[in-house]
Amino acid sequence: MIISLVLILLLVIFMAFFIGLNLSNACTFWFFKTYTDLPVAVLALIAFGAGIIIALLFILVAKMRAPASDAEVRAQKKLEKKAKAEEKLRLAKEKQAEKEAAKEAKKKPAVVE
Repeated sequence: MIISLVLILLLVIFMAFFIGLNLSNACTFWFFKTYTDLPVAVLALIAFGAGIIIALLFILVAKMRAPASDAEVRAQKKLEKKAKAEEKLRLAKEKQAEKEAAKEAKKKPAVVE
């Protein structure tokens, strides 16, 4: 926990230095309109944010397509698990019935012909 906090703090400090040292560097950016004199750090942050959004969209689309087969597999596993549990319960009942039958047999005297 403390290591991740230190790493995040180091990342924030690095970003602060990067932005501070590049405030004087400006460039032109076109995205359906020309934006002039934008700081390089702002463009880097915009590019990073756009990359995150596009990656999330790809992940969401992939998850929307895949769950049909995943859901079928999960349903099949659930049915198999339920069948195993029912089989185990049936065997336990049979074993209990056998024990009771053995007890009854011991209680009754043997009939000799």
